[in-house]
Amino acid sequence: MTSKPVQYKPEGGRKKMLISAEDYQRMGAAGIFEGKPRMELIDGEIYARSPLTPYHNSHVDKCAEFFTIKLVGKARVRTQGSVRTDAYSEPEPDIAILRYSENFYIGRQPTAEDILLLIEVAVNSIETDRTTKKKKYADAGIPEYWIVIPKKGIVEVYQKPEDGAYLEKKIYKKEEEWVFETFNLPVKGSDLLI
Repeated sequence: MTSKPVQYKPEGGRKKMLISAEDYQRMGAAGIFEGKPRMELIDGEIYARSPLTPYHNSHVDKCAEFFTIKLVGKARVRTQGSVRTDAYSEPEPDIAILRYSENFYIGRQPTAEDILLLIEVAVNSIETDRTTKKKKYADAGIPEYWIVIPKKGIVEVYQKPEDGAYLEKKIYKKEEEWVFETFNLPVKGSDLLI
């Protein structure tokens, strides 16, 4: 596996070196991130993640349980694990619904082509989830992106990525239902919100 050429991002007359996803993985394997806060790679830059609170975790667990039960044998449900959206990004969505893989992606990171749906639970991250993450996922062509917002009791559903943006946005309340079209799976807000 060869590394991508180093990319530079001009900033105030200086150039910033961007880290490739392959180099990021090598850094992790070498133990560089041990003892550090949770992090993820976005556009060649390493960002710290928000701490995981019980409130956040409970909603992630509820989402994971719903999809695991409904999609067993049809898809892989990854919880708070990384995916590779491009050569310089390895975000860690709260939930990733991936194409079914017999070996659970043991030898490689799932890429954009493997991703059917990404979900972020926005407790302390709503701004990043609605801007940086949404754009990154649309740029990668992720077909659906949902933001579960427990404090408001809603789920924002983004579909049809094109040119770095999602063309459709719908908002569902806890009592409302919609369909995860890839599997023709009915979903209610109450399936994801406590």
